[in-house]
Amino acid sequence: MKKFGLVVLAASACFVQAKSGVEQEQSTTELQASVEKALLLPVQFSKEKLKTFTVNERLSHHKVPAISFALIHKGELSWASGYGAISASSDQAITASTVFQAASIAKPVTAFAVMRMQDQGILDIDVSIENYLKSLTLAQGKQTAEAPVTFKNILDHSSGLTAGGYLGYEKGTEIPSDRQVFNGVKPATSKAASVEATPGTMVRYSGAGYTLAEITLSDMFGQPFERVMDDWVLSKLGMNHSSFAMDYPQKQGVQIALGHDSSGKTLTGGWRVHPEQAAAGLWSTPTDLAKLTIELSRAYKGKSKLLSQASAKKMLAPVMPDKDLSAEFGGQPAMTLIVAGAAEQFLFQHGGGNIGYRCLLVMYPETGDGAVFMTNSDAGYSVGLEMIRAASFVYNWPGFKPKAVDKRKVNLKEQTLFVGEYHFDSGWQADIVQTAQADGIAVKFPNGDIYPLTAVQGENTYLHEDTGVGVSFSITAGQPKILLYNQTAYKKH
Repeated sequence: MKKFGLVVLAASACFVQAKSGVEQEQSTTELQASVEKALLLPVQFSKEKLKTFTVNERLSHHKVPAISFALIHKGELSWASGYGAISASSDQAITASTVFQAASIAKPVTAFAVMRMQDQGILDIDVSIENYLKSLTLAQGKQTAEAPVTFKNILDHSSGLTAGGYLGYEKGTEIPSDRQVFNGVKPATSKAASVEATPGTMVRYSGAGYTLAEITLSDMFGQPFERVMDDWVLSKLGMNHSSFAMDYPQKQGVQIALGHDSSGKTLTGGWRVHPEQAAAGLWSTPTDLAKLTIELSRAYKGKSKLLSQASAKKMLAPVMPDKDLSAEFGGQPAMTLIVAGAAEQFLFQHGGGNIGYRCLLVMYPETGDGAVFMTNSDAGYSVGLEMIRAASFVYNWPGFKPKAVDKRKVNLKEQTLFVGEYHFDSGWQADIVQTAQADGIAVKFPNGDIYPLTAVQGENTYLHEDTGVGVSFSITAGQPKILLYNQTAYKKH
């Protein structure tokens, strides 16, 4: 089951006992080679040999055409490389300069620009955004004079604006403007945005909020959003292979990794177009995103010439520290980023998922270690996270290790009681089917993905080894039910 938007992927604390860590005598080239051949699954079954894979093995396994990866060590970009091809039907290899859609990682880049403007007195993130908005009027919703929509609550997803993300538009179709998207006017396919909750009262992921920020910044500077971002972030950080411009892929000399679905099929037209630039419209490379990640870490430690330490700490402070939102977000939501841990284990991260692309940045600012991956597939998180785990294993990060679990014996006759169709209150369904793989049953998702399940310790608990997705089975009043993605569904009679 694929999820879009603020994809937050928490690090596992448990790991099988194994040798890891950076050997001082190893060169950067040797360390890179170690990562490339030590991709790790999310779970490790006790008493079994540790399974490791090469990058190309996992690209083939997951039907992902390419992954681009940048490794940050001791606060500097250590190495970057591309693996695979620009599309499933091409032999043209990608490089570290090949461009991918950064999807929702566009949001922290936008936030970095806004906080630079705050530092320089261009705007005040805590006043009503309507003080700066010129080209449209924000319809009255749950906002008030005491609780207005501001840049701050837009950036940290507490604005109360319409929740959700964007699917983009096929090339060759009519592309709406950002104002048409926000107002829900054709040819936009999304509904009009509105302030549905009192600003500052809850965290709800909102691409619409970032579209409003995009419109407002264009109004303030009297320039297209992509030019504002070039001036305030991309050119300042030397992000020379990045752009928010929708026509960037057509520019001469730009090599684009084409998007693919989870079956390995290339998207019609190669990619979706995103007029919602601040929310999802950035084209970039892991090397460029690593530059932003490193600069934010430097700012957090008071060592940046571009961003103040106070602004960096605002970006990395939990939005609602009195509420534990880790179960929902995989960490505490901050100003567009997700944070977790403390001291040397403190980390920030942000994932991205446009149709055809998946990516993630993660950073431990106290140690200066981190990484960025970008893939051109809806299945890209799988291989990307396996490579993140390899980096954690080789460079001895505190998190992102496989979870050690014990297998258990199953009663196959009892297990068959749970085979069938299950319906969730949110409207989707999944099937539990019999299979010859793993322990005899699997989850089948509506998109056709099948996850064979292995029984592990815990009453009627199972795991999918490749993804770490867990499923719990139980019976209430004679009716079988499952717990999947923290949602309960009952078997259809």
